[in-house]
This record gives sequence, structure tokens and C-alpha cells, in this order.
Amino acid sequence: MFRRTFIGAIAATAALALAACGGGNDDPLGSGSKDAGGGSAPDKVDSLTVGSANFAESQLLAEIYAQALEAKGIKVNRKLNIGARELYMAAIQDKSVDLLPEYTGATLVYFKKDAPENEAEAVYKALPGVLPKGLEVLDKSPAADEDAIVVTPETAAKYSLKSIGDLKAVSKNMVAGGGPEFKTRTAGLAGMKDKYGVEFKEFKTLDAGGPLSLKALKDNTIQVTQFFTTQSAILDNKLVVLEDPEHIHLPNNVVPLIRTDHKSPDVASTLNAVQAKLTTDGLTALVKRIEVGKESADVVAKDWLSKNPLS
Repeated sequence: MFRRTFIGAIAATAALALAACGGGNDDPLGSGSKDAGGGSAPDKVDSLTVGSANFAESQLLAEIYAQALEAKGIKVNRKLNIGARELYMAAIQDKSVDLLPEYTGATLVYFKKDAPENEAEAVYKALPGVLPKGLEVLDKSPAADEDAIVVTPETAAKYSLKSIGDLKAVSKNMVAGGGPEFKTRTAGLAGMKDKYGVEFKEFKTLDAGGPLSLKALKDNTIQVTQFFTTQSAILDNKLVVLEDPEHIHLPNNVVPLIRTDHKSPDVASTLNAVQAKLTTDGLTALVKRIEVGKESADVVAKDWLSKNPLS
């Protein structure tokens, strides 16, 4: 998931995060594999630190995880709104946080840029082979949040745009915009150039799937940006999602990323119970309550848990 609203500076941390991406985890999903320090999954965890990215959905999921664990008597510290993926991945690898809500496809290509998998189950099963030692994923959820290249209906009609590849003939006269990572990531302009030969006249740094990008798109200051499929802004503004036959966007099921040394049976079973109850439609509605209704993530999380008991 390549998100979102208030993007922090990432370049200085990216090298650190990538440098830590050495050996993969050879154990199967959910096993108690050894971490980089030689530890294994504990029988009990008294406390852990939950982090999140800097967009509403990530903060919401982190709150749901945190409150579910607190209900089981586990002390939870929160480090929410850390920043873009480069920042929060560095945090979980240096043990600043122990648990993060993540997305299967985005995690896979973060650690293996040229990963060939493009089906949901294959992407999920590939994760243990690319994760650094000491990190694991728990159950993937049916809930997914995909990346989407979007244009206005007017732009789509003007240039007969249906897929990302259709941009190739006209993109050199167009301006793209979005969060700074949209310019450099495989799911953004880098992938569009590599897989589709699409290059733009200019890129404007705005926000990732946020109000600045939406306004610029509607004002025609930019013609192309990236939104995310659980955002109500796509339907509310009748934006056109361009098809992606070359799969620069992988399936992005919600998945907890956790340090092995904090994956006790209670922690794992609680988070897996949350995962089983999340749905894409439900997540879309919850995100709208935060992004449009301006409710706080902790309040929305508490309400969801009250309506979706885990035991």
C-alpha cells in the first residue's frame, strides 16, 4: 500500500531499511522461527509496541489491533503515524515497534522488487522467503486495499483511456502528481515507465491519495494520480481507475507484520481473529468515517470491535 496523506521525508531512511533486508525467513507462515538475535516466539507477551503508517487506514488497523490486544490484558504502546513504508519498516527492524498493519503485495515488492508473483495466495505464500529474520506475517485478511491509477471522467473520455498503457501516446503532454513515493516506486511512475513506457511531462509533489491530489486532479492541474481502492473518493468523484494488465499493482490483502520475539500464542490468535472479520467493504466504510466524517481512528476502532466480538 503506497500511502498516504501526510508523507514524511524518506530518503535518508530508505538505505538503512533496505540494508537490513538481508537473509529471508525460511520457516513457514506462522511458525516460531528464530529472529536475527537468536530468539524464538515466546509463550507469553506482557507488552508490545504497535506502529502505523501515516494514513487513516493504517492508523485505524493499528488501533483495532491495539485495542483487541488490550482487551486480552496485553499492554500496548502506540507509535502511530510514523511515516511512509521506508520509515516504519526501519522501525520494526530496529525494534522501535513490534507490530504493524501491512499489505501483502506492497510488503513483497519492498523486500523483493522483481517478485514474479501476482495472485493473492501466491503473493502471501512468497512473503516468508523474503522477510528479514525476526519478522513474520500472520494470517492475511480477505480485506484488501489495492493501488489504483486514476483520472477524471473528462480526461478518460478525451484520450479514450481504459488502461495504464493507453497513457503512453499522450503522457508526455500530461502532468502526474501525488505523494513523493509515487514518483519512484514500482507501483507508481517507475513501474509505469518500465512496464508501459509511460513518461510524463512533469510531476507535482502533493499528497498520496489525499485532498491536495484530489483537488489538483479535479482542477486539471494534474491529469493522473494514485488513489487506493478503499477510499470513497474514487466513487464519490466518479474517478476512472485504469486497468493494469502488466500487474505493477499486486494484490494487497491486509496482514499483520510482527516481530517473532513478540508473537506469543495469545497475540497471534487475537490478531488472526481480527483478520478473519475484516472485509474490503467494511474497511472502505470505516475509512470513510475517518477521511470524510472526521471521526478519530480510536473511536472507529472501538466501535468496530464492539460490533465484531472476537471471542
